[in-house]
Amino acid sequence: MTEEAQIVAGDGILDTLGEHLRSAGLDGKVYVISDRQVWSHVGPTLAAGLTERGFAVRTKTIAGGEHRKTLREAETLYTWLAAERAERRDTIVALGGGVIGDLAGFVAATYLRGVALVQVPTTVLAQVDSAIGGKTAVDLPAGKNLVGAFHEARITLIDTRTLDTLPVRDLRAGWAEVLKTTLLFDPPLFERLEGYDAPDVPPDLRREVVARCATWKQQLVREDPKERGPRMLLNLGHTIGHALEAATGYTRYVHGEAVAIGLVGAAWLSATVGGLPSTEADRIETALQRSQLPVRYDEVTPEMVWEAAQADKKVSKSTMRWILLEAIGRPVIRQDVPEAAVHRVLADLQAA
Repeated sequence: MTEEAQIVAGDGILDTLGEHLRSAGLDGKVYVISDRQVWSHVGPTLAAGLTERGFAVRTKTIAGGEHRKTLREAETLYTWLAAERAERRDTIVALGGGVIGDLAGFVAATYLRGVALVQVPTTVLAQVDSAIGGKTAVDLPAGKNLVGAFHEARITLIDTRTLDTLPVRDLRAGWAEVLKTTLLFDPPLFERLEGYDAPDVPPDLRREVVARCATWKQQLVREDPKERGPRMLLNLGHTIGHALEAATGYTRYVHGEAVAIGLVGAAWLSATVGGLPSTEADRIETALQRSQLPVRYDEVTPEMVWEAAQADKKVSKSTMRWILLEAIGRPVIRQDVPEAAVHRVLADLQAA
């Protein structure tokens, strides 16, 4: 992380963004890019706080969904910014979940060769993972996040109160990323959470969970800002997860649901070739089931998932890179996983 980047977290702090912009020396116009549904819930509060601090605010809302994370949608946003005469001294604010954060972040990274970005994540997934660390991207038909840039947000403002209006499906999907983080780095927190369904987590615990997971992500990004080493660990469950999203045309599963299935696949692959006890793989699968997350996939074949995985950006020199677990809290990066073992796990993951 650069010295300029900062994370501000709290409950009910959405209207304070203007103060943080001023403190960071950002004093141009503010261009807010948001999901229409998110904007209807929290946008006016954000805009009012910015206006009270003297900022000129312009807003562009788009329909949600992974299928919007495209070069065509980015071009629409470029055209809007150009019509508004946006300047390099201005700021783009991404208000929403992971799709908005990735798309608006990519636009900020590339418009005028880069303008300041502020992330205001409103989903669990974005607050604990995707809004932190500067990875921005859009999808291609061939795969997820294949066109992108590292463009770190100057400020990431996390208001956990925005989760109160999150649909239950999205709350549960984000919980997959929470469990992923605990499986990687925080076994005691995993033990506390494995008996919960995400909507039943008490507000105080939820705030603690978001803060702890965000801290883990922030620490890892500081160690490896360009994902050339330990930051790759954050892809636990994502090799299969991204492949499922691509194979099903980004319509069958939201990201966290696909990651949940991918985590189960990574757990059983770890049990097969990585030394993880099968009892622990079963424990991981049970924890995901308790949060009503899918642990098996349908609508596509194992061959289709495998083919989609070949296009993933984690493939290096035609060798697939896997994040596996030797134990909960002890991840390892492997590039020697036998293809036959992967095919067996993909077959086992297919719903009967």
